Amino acid sequence: MQGTTSFLIIVCQGIAAILVYVFPYRYNFLLDAACYLLSLLILLRLLAIATASAQQAGMSFFGRLQEGFRYIGGQSKIGQVLLYQMAERVCGAYYIMLMFYVLQERGEGLYVFGLLDIPLVLGGVLAGLAAGRLAERLSERGIARFQGWALIAMGLSIVAVFHIKPLLGLAVAILFCSFASFGSSILSVTKLQKLAAPAYLARVFSIREMATMGSFSASCLVLGFAAEQAGSASVSVWLGMFGVAAGGVWLWSRRQLQKLGQEE
Repeated sequence: MQGTTSFLIIVCQGIAAILVYVFPYRYNFLLDAACYLLSLLILLRLLAIATASAQQAGMSFFGRLQEGFRYIGGQSKIGQVLLYQMAERVCGAYYIMLMFYVLQERGEGLYVFGLLDIPLVLGGVLAGLAAGRLAERLSERGIARFQGWALIAMGLSIVAVFHIKPLLGLAVAILFCSFASFGSSILSVTKLQKLAAPAYLARVFSIREMATMGSFSASCLVLGFAAEQAGSASVSVWLGMFGVAAGGVWLWSRRQLQKLGQEE
């Protein structure tokens, strides 16, 4: 699913770059809105299924959500994965700075920003292909190591993105950062599927979306303001340091938990 989605985004980003270059912005906004409306019409067909499922549950939405929070509170491993993904989404908020950097600080056209999305999503395609195999071949310890090093790689790549001048080098740095980001996200989702009980799986993933997108949105706000005040290059160093530190803490905590398990 990740590979398919990323592939479609690659194709559509290329189309969007051409549309932005050829047609007025008003036309492109209307076309984008029409795509969302089409998505709504498709989703409305699922309403009957969703209603039947809710009736079978016999509990209100907020009641089930609260039960999900209580369940996660008693599952430390699930909570750790959610915290990891929140840290990864904080790093992923570099995207808002990339927009400011390309359009304002470099003075490039909007179509250049659209084209730079191609290596970003290509990294998602490659991660979708690689992570599936890694999830099957690596042990839990191996996946934890990959997650930690992926955060470190994201931190280093973010610094590179805002300090490399040639567009080709910038695209390569974005590709590497995207691969690390999508790879860690896919493996984290795989881990959550294994850790969560089937009866709570939907609620765990709902809370995951709330936590990760909440951290992403808050980080976009902070990074966007900071980039305007201090410049994206300076802010990228601090964000890169956060990624490296978060990855290091994750690797260290995994080793400590492994030692405790061996002693027990």
